[in-house]
Amino acid sequence: MRVSSAFAVFLTIAACAGPTAHAQPAAPRAGAGKSKAGAPATASGLTGSYAGTATVPLGDSTIVVPVSYVFTGTAPAITGTAMVPGQGSGTISQVARDGAKVRFRVTAGEGKLLEHEGTVAANGSIEGFVNLDGKPVAKFKIAPAALPAKPAAPAAAKPRGGQ
Repeated sequence: MRVSSAFAVFLTIAACAGPTAHAQPAAPRAGAGKSKAGAPATASGLTGSYAGTATVPLGDSTIVVPVSYVFTGTAPAITGTAMVPGQGSGTISQVARDGAKVRFRVTAGEGKLLEHEGTVAANGSIEGFVNLDGKPVAKFKIAPAALPAKPAAPAAAKPRGGQ
């Protein structure tokens, strides 16, 4: 799978930016990855296409990168592809959901791992932080992508003369 130059740029920018001012630490929490019953969390309800942005703060400025994610498969084996439109893609793995919390990993250029931690809203959108080497480097916000409308069936031809 081709890893995009945009992901490489994203990683370079993110590495230079350092931790975001409002980012949450990526350190594991007690009980993280477990459901209330103590079983491994599943990623049910995430499959489909999502589109949005990743925002990388750079001191006094911010770079906003368009992103899309496609989650495929069924829990607990959901995988997928993260894309920067027109640039390339990275593999999504280790998808886990525990209630409204979701975590997944995107493998980018040179094997860099972009750990995503977010919250799923009632409307299905996901908002959270991207961590690189255990440090938050960007904020992402994605929403279920609208499916293209199905073309309308051609109307049946009516006979002339009103019959």
